[in-house]
Amino acid sequence: HLDHLRYRRYLDAFVDGELDGDLRARVSGHVAVCPMCGRDAELTIHVKDSLARHRGLTERAADRLRR
Repeated sequence: HLDHLRYRRYLDAFVDGELDGDLRARVSGHVAVCPMCGRDAELTIHVKDSLARHRGLTERAADRLRR
């Protein structure tokens, strides 16, 4: 459980490809063997992909409401 807490803080940067070297390797290794971190990484990827696909939707909806 401590490993989960230690590596969880790096998960967003890991998913975004922002970690380098040893830290990336350690986080990657942990995510591969920790079911909790693996699920968190998958969920983070899914949420970020969904937000990217729907970028601009909020702005268009607000614009339509104003009209």
